[in-house]
Amino acid sequence: MKSRFFFAVLLFTLLFTVQIVAKDTWVNVRSKNFFLIGNASEKDIRGVATKLEQFRETFRLLFPKVNFSQSIQTNVVVFKNSSSYKPFKPKRADGKPDDGIVGYFQSGEDVNYITISMDGEKKDTYETIFHEYVHFMVNTNFGRSEIPPWFNEGLAEYYSTFSIEDNQKIILGDIQSNHLNLLQQNQLIPLKTFFEIDNYSLHQNGNHSRSIFYAQAWALIHYLIQGNKGANNEGMNKFLALIINKVEPEKAFQQAFQYDYATMEKALKNYVSQSKYQISIITFTKKLLFDAEMTTVLMSESEANAYLGDLLYHTGEQEDAEVYLTKALALDANSVVANTSLGLVKNKQRKFTEAKKYLETAIAKDPKNHFTQYNYAYILSRESMDEFGYVRKYPTEAATKIRELLNQAISLKPDFTESYRLLAFVNFVNNENLDESLALLKKGLTYQSGNEQYQFLIARIYMRQEKFAEAKQLAESLIKNTAEPDMRSNAQNLLKAIAQNEEIKAANERNRKDYEKKMQEIGQNGEVIIVRNKLEKPLTEAEWAKINAENENNEVNRGIERPKAGEAQVVGFIEKITCVKGVINYTVKVGAGTLNLTGKDFTSLKMINFATETENAQVGCGTDLKNMLTVLTYLENKNVKIKSNGTLTAIYFVPKTFKLKTPEEFAKMQNIKVVNEIETSPEVIAVENAEFEKGRNEAMMQGIREALRKPEAGEKREIGIVEKIECSGNAVFFLVKFETESLKLKAKSPQDVKFNTFTPDIGGMQIGCGTKFPPIPAIVTYRPKDKAGEIVAVEFVPKSFKLEN
Repeated sequence: MKSRFFFAVLLFTLLFTVQIVAKDTWVNVRSKNFFLIGNASEKDIRGVATKLEQFRETFRLLFPKVNFSQSIQTNVVVFKNSSSYKPFKPKRADGKPDDGIVGYFQSGEDVNYITISMDGEKKDTYETIFHEYVHFMVNTNFGRSEIPPWFNEGLAEYYSTFSIEDNQKIILGDIQSNHLNLLQQNQLIPLKTFFEIDNYSLHQNGNHSRSIFYAQAWALIHYLIQGNKGANNEGMNKFLALIINKVEPEKAFQQAFQYDYATMEKALKNYVSQSKYQISIITFTKKLLFDAEMTTVLMSESEANAYLGDLLYHTGEQEDAEVYLTKALALDANSVVANTSLGLVKNKQRKFTEAKKYLETAIAKDPKNHFTQYNYAYILSRESMDEFGYVRKYPTEAATKIRELLNQAISLKPDFTESYRLLAFVNFVNNENLDESLALLKKGLTYQSGNEQYQFLIARIYMRQEKFAEAKQLAESLIKNTAEPDMRSNAQNLLKAIAQNEEIKAANERNRKDYEKKMQEIGQNGEVIIVRNKLEKPLTEAEWAKINAENENNEVNRGIERPKAGEAQVVGFIEKITCVKGVINYTVKVGAGTLNLTGKDFTSLKMINFATETENAQVGCGTDLKNMLTVLTYLENKNVKIKSNGTLTAIYFVPKTFKLKTPEEFAKMQNIKVVNEIETSPEVIAVENAEFEKGRNEAMMQGIREALRKPEAGEKREIGIVEKIECSGNAVFFLVKFETESLKLKAKSPQDVKFNTFTPDIGGMQIGCGTKFPPIPAIVTYRPKDKAGEIVAVEFVPKSFKLEN
C-alpha cells in the first residue's frame, strides 16, 4: 500500500551539520505561478516548474467557469538528491528521517512550500504534492468549510495521479489500487451517512474509518467522471456552482449528476466491484509549454541559506531555522528574506526587541516588500499581547504604527489578505472603525473564500454591533463545517456569548422602558427642577462640579427601585459568582463584612447599568465584577439554618462615587435636569485599568488551575521545563528539568501522553521523537518509579503560573 502524508506542520530535527556544500550551485527559477530554488540542475528545476504549471493549467482548463486566484505565493525547493534533502525530511515514529519520502506540500497563511528530491523520482513522487495543491486551490477559492469533504477529498485523490505526455496529452483517473482493494474488502459507507460527514467529524474518526472515507470519495468522483456516461467535468462544474450559490448539498448533487442517493449508492457498489476501469485521456489543441516564461538566476550561498531557514521556520522548526538564518546573515547582513524570517523566529521566542530590529533592517533594504511591512505590524501586534495571548487595547502609538504598516502592505499587494485580517483585528480590539473592519474582512474573503479565521472575526464584530442574527449564522456554520477542534470550541463559546448578549439586551431594554416611565411620572409630579435658571450669580468650577456630582447621584437614586416588603438593599462589590448544581452563588463584600446570596438563573434577574465605566458589564458564571460598585436588592432569608442571607432579585451597577439615599433623604431629594459629565482623571483610569488587569489575570490563572488534569492515585505533578523527547529502540523518554532535579520520564509513545497548552507561546508544535521544546513551563504529571517514572501528561502554562497542589 502506498504511504500518504498530509502535512499541516512537519516535525523533524536536523541530524547533520547545517552547511551549504561549496560545490553546490543554487539556482532560482521563477515561473508564472511558482518560485523555485534548488541545488539540482537548472534543467531539472525547470522541469519541476513545467510539471507544476501544467498541472495547475490543466485543473484550470477543466473548470473554466471557476476563477482560480492565488493570493499566497508557493515556493518550491528542489534538492538534487536524497542526501541534501535528508535534513528537511519528516521523521518516522522512531525519530529517524523517512527515506521513503521524496516530496511534500506544506501550506501556510503567508506562503506555501513544496519540497522535492530529484533522486529516485518515480510515478507517485508528485501524488501528495498534486493532492495537497488541489486542496489549496479549492480551499482558497471556495473555502474548506463551503465544500463537502467527500467532494474535496475525492477530487484531490482523483487529480493526484495526473500525468502528461508530449506536453499535450493529459492522463487522469489512473486506478488507485490501495483504495480499490480497501473498498472491495469492506462495506461501503451508506451514502446518506457518507454525505453527512463534515470536516470536523471526519478528522475525529479512527484511521480505518477515515481511510474508507477517502477511498470511497475517490471512487465516487472517479465514477462520476469516468463511469458516468464517459469522461467529462460538466457535472463537477455544475455541482460547484450550485454549492457556491448555497444550494442544499443533496439537491445540488441531484441537479448536477441526475442521481438520487439510492440510485447512486447502487451504481457505486457495482462500479467498485468490477475488474476493469477506464482512464481519461485529454489532448489539448496546444501544447502546455511554459519554459519561455521562466527566468533563471544564480543564487548566493546566503540566499540559499535564507530560503532553507525560511522553509524550516514554516515547518515549525524554529531552532534549526535560526541556525540557517544566522549563517545567511553572516554572509549577507542585508538579506531581506533572512532578516524577515529571523525576526519571525525571535517573535516566536517573545524576544520582541530583537525581532523588530531584524524587520526594520528588512524594510530599510526593501521598502516595497509587502511581506516585511505586514510582519513588522504582526510583531507589534504580538508585543502588546500578554502571556495568555490577550490584548485589552492597543496603545495609540502602537495602533497608529500598525495601521500605517498594514495600509502600506495592502497598497503594495492588495491580494495578500492577512493584512486585511490583522488591520480588522486591531480595530476590533480598540473598538474602532468596525464597519471598515467588516469591509476589510469581506474583501479578504473575495480572495480566500470561506477562510474560517476571517468568518470568526466577522461574527465577533457582528455581536459587538448587536447584529445577533448575522453573528449566530456564522458561528453555527463554523461549528458545523470546521475541521479544527479549537475553531469549533471558539465558535461554540461565541454562540453562547451571542445568546447571553441577546438576553442582556432584551432585559436592559425592558428596564430602560421602566426607568423612562418612572422619570416621566417624576416630571409630571413637578419634582424636576432646572438649577441653571435659578442661579443669581455664576458658580465657580468647583461648585458646578459638586452640583453635577450630586445630580448624578440623585439620578441614579431615582432609577433604583426601593425594596419591597421582605426585601433588603445594600451597596457592595460582587467578589465572586459560582454556579454549582443549578444554584448560583454570589459572594458580596459590604463594608468590612461579607454577604452570601443565591439565585436560580440570570434571565429573571433585574439588571440596570448607571455607570459609564461598566457599560459593557455582563453577569454570568465566573464573571469578574469585584471592581464594580453595585446596589443589590434581595429577598431576605429568615431561616438561620440556611447559610444564604437571601435570594438576589436585582443588580444596579453604579458609579464608584455613588451614595444610596436613606428613605428620608430620598423624600427630600431634588432632581437636577441639567448635568455636566465629569471626566475621570488619567490617574484614576490608570489605577482602575491596573485593577482590572490584575483581576482578569487572577481569573485566567484560576481557570487554568481548574482545567488542568487532576492527578490520580499514585501520580505526582510538578511544574518544570520539558526539554526534549528522545527515542531509543522501543523506548520513548521525556527529559524534564524540575526546580530540584532533572528526570528522564518514560512513555510507550508520544501519543500516549496527554498534551495541553494554556499559552500561545508554545505555538502549534507537533509532537514526536526528537522534539525540542522551547523553555516554556509545563505542569508534568507522572508516576514516580525509582529515580525516574512514567510520564502521564504535559500541560504548558504561562511563565507566571504558580501551581497550587
